[in-house]
Amino acid sequence: MDSHIMERIFSNEHSLNNYPSYPLEISEDITHRLSSVIDHMGRISPIEADMIDLHILKGVPQSALGKIFGYTQPNIHYRVNRAIERLKVLLTIPIFTESYLEDTLSRYFSDKKDIKVMVLLYLYSSQSHAARVIGESQGKVRYRFLRCLNSLAKIEELSEVHQALNTVNLNLTLLRKSEAIICKRKVLL
Repeated sequence: MDSHIMERIFSNEHSLNNYPSYPLEISEDITHRLSSVIDHMGRISPIEADMIDLHILKGVPQSALGKIFGYTQPNIHYRVNRAIERLKVLLTIPIFTESYLEDTLSRYFSDKKDIKVMVLLYLYSSQSHAARVIGESQGKVRYRFLRCLNSLAKIEELSEVHQALNTVNLNLTLLRKSEAIICKRKVLL
């Protein structure tokens, strides 16, 4: 990126503080919903989260975001809309920890690979990643996942886990994380 553009972006004269802000009376319900959205933004890619934060929450125009991130305005528009769609789906999926899922599922499932497949698909929404981790084909991972979903549907105590995994199943393409994000998560853990 051009050094002049970077200088303008990060100078005090052109900082985000210079964008107009509009004081709003925000109800407690809206504050709660906004807080929930912000909590879930950690579940999308950092670039998408930054784009949503800057464009939706701070009102930075998409053309300015294009200069900041080095993309065209139409590409920023697509990425912001895609991130919003991901967030809408993610807001319907309860947040479970990896250990909670493993412990809960191990009480009802004896096959360690079945448990691992369900946990990995919940965390990464990537059949190819799950297949690499457990050493099986994507077809076998898909079969295991669908078989486990059918079993989960019959266990009333796991209805919330079933609902979460079923939502992941219905939105695998939308929720799938890139390999770069998967690798970064491994480093953070």
